[in-house]
Amino acid sequence: MKLSYKRLGTILEFLLNNSANRYVSASFLAQKCNVSTRTIRSDIKELNKELSSDHVKIQNKRGEGFYLNEISDATRQKLSEIAKSDLPASSSGERIIEVEQYLLVNDRVRLSQLTDKLFISDNTFFTYLVTIKKEFSQFNLRVVKKGDYYLVAGTESAKRKFIIAKLINKKSNSYIVDFTEQEKIIFANIDLDKLKQLIHGFLRHYSYHISDINTKNIILHAALTISRIKLGFHLENSNTVKIKPEVLATLTKLCQKLEKVFNVKFNCHEVNDLVYHFALNYPECVRSSNKINTKEKITRAVTIFLQNIKKEFAIDLLDDNELRINLVQHLENLVKIKTVNGNRKNPLLNVILSTFPYAYEITAYSAPILEHMLDLKLNDDELSFITLHVGASIERQGNRSYQKNAALICGTGMSTASLVRAKLETQFASFLNITGTYTYDEYLEGKAAGNDFLISMVPLNDAAIPVIQIDLANFHNDILQLSEYLKSLNNPYRAINKLFDEENIYLIKDKMSKTQLLNMLIHNLEQKKIVSKDFMPKVYEREQMYSTAIGGKIAIPHSLGYATKKSKVSFARLDQPIKWDQKNEVKYVFLLAIARPDYLSVQKLFDFIVDLQTNSTFRKIIDKSSKPAEIKNAISSLIKSSY
Repeated sequence: MKLSYKRLGTILEFLLNNSANRYVSASFLAQKCNVSTRTIRSDIKELNKELSSDHVKIQNKRGEGFYLNEISDATRQKLSEIAKSDLPASSSGERIIEVEQYLLVNDRVRLSQLTDKLFISDNTFFTYLVTIKKEFSQFNLRVVKKGDYYLVAGTESAKRKFIIAKLINKKSNSYIVDFTEQEKIIFANIDLDKLKQLIHGFLRHYSYHISDINTKNIILHAALTISRIKLGFHLENSNTVKIKPEVLATLTKLCQKLEKVFNVKFNCHEVNDLVYHFALNYPECVRSSNKINTKEKITRAVTIFLQNIKKEFAIDLLDDNELRINLVQHLENLVKIKTVNGNRKNPLLNVILSTFPYAYEITAYSAPILEHMLDLKLNDDELSFITLHVGASIERQGNRSYQKNAALICGTGMSTASLVRAKLETQFASFLNITGTYTYDEYLEGKAAGNDFLISMVPLNDAAIPVIQIDLANFHNDILQLSEYLKSLNNPYRAINKLFDEENIYLIKDKMSKTQLLNMLIHNLEQKKIVSKDFMPKVYEREQMYSTAIGGKIAIPHSLGYATKKSKVSFARLDQPIKWDQKNEVKYVFLLAIARPDYLSVQKLFDFIVDLQTNSTFRKIIDKSSKPAEIKNAISSLIKSSY
């Protein structure tokens, strides 16, 4: 049995993996699949039709969501294999990827080969070709037609960068746990499981402690090198890096073993490239000329960085030793990465910006200190990595007490795990004891045993105890599953209700620009002596840093520094949305005026507003309201019910 298209497999996987909470909502599936809830309902009907031969039915409980009827372990295993099998593309975007992939794995291709292989018409191919040429051009690659053939012209190095950046989906739920179907297709000419086993064995043998995601990156670059050589493509140039001699010796042995096992021959550029990507994912191996002085300089920079956070945001993180250790270690690695001219991409960048805006802002505002003292240039990706550490420290400010025992399984690195752990322990402080944080490999080794349940950021299909699946991209929705196990008696978010007053709520029917709206809202706060005259320039200074639009047609403009006499929120609902930045239209604006004494507690306000991004009830209620009083009551109701 084979499903009709990929999205059906994706939906089936979510239903099969949802062991902690039986129900999966249509809105959750719609967000995951990037389609409407109406499309999801049509997909469910199609799935039921296709699964009927196995006597499997997806049912819907009103107000809860979709769920599978009771099925045996054998049927569950069969369905899991069906869901993960290679299925036809669901969208034009997926088909474009298939065309790009086919062009890259072949030296030259006839149009008839492409159309027959991918089941598309000539006209469809020519339509796709416009997008394909544009995407290839970003990597200095060109699609060239020679006679009856099409080929990709450009360097082998550029082609490999394209494959890693455009064809490998690092945001996939399966990226860390296993090889995705896409990866299996791209590297169909090598035994990926054998390669994974070999590299895992190498890392364990030499005690190289690397996160799951960095390990997977190393495996993928090795797979790419071997696969391309087998196809007859070799690197013409490479980056070089000076690493510790003892590590270089072990990597030389690894390369020799890879050559023998996979029957390939690496040229000097391919060896250099493998060493370079190993160093990017394990910066500890890079040679440092003056390690002691560098560490002292970094430690001093971290102290001044934290002092500035205390000065500007009234948040004292100076005594958080865990934060200090993590920041020093992270910056040491970053200094080493700078020596190899490397840049690390954070696949969670957009998620962090929209989900943890307050922690990101604190980090970005004080980051110039680190840049100046350590001669670094921190791009958005690096700032988001540091944000994870700062955010975790902010979350640890709350008191902790425990009841239920849970282990946290995380494959994207300890900084991500640290932030997630801190947020969970703070939000469920009275009822949750996270006994430890483990990688996926450590979970497989049984190190997470002895808990009441597991909280996992990677899919776990065979756990003996309940698993609550957490996806950082949908964090605030996913943690609602904890309500099956944890019930909070105290609601720390109720205090934010007092920030909203009817007199600071506006229903705007006329077309306004962003500047006109902000000026109006700020002027009204000035008239009520809620903010000082410095508030307006500080709001615009903040807008220059990066967009305050967070998604869900919501924006949260606010000031940098202190210019507020008392904490209040001005809210505006716009009948005609505003173009807030190059990417976002905004309909709901929360202008935050936060006084200095309230800076630490403002994180709860950010969390509440971030939750509203995916809260369809919020939009329905607010859009129906005709008076400020109705919106005030609606917001109060949401605060009361959401947490």
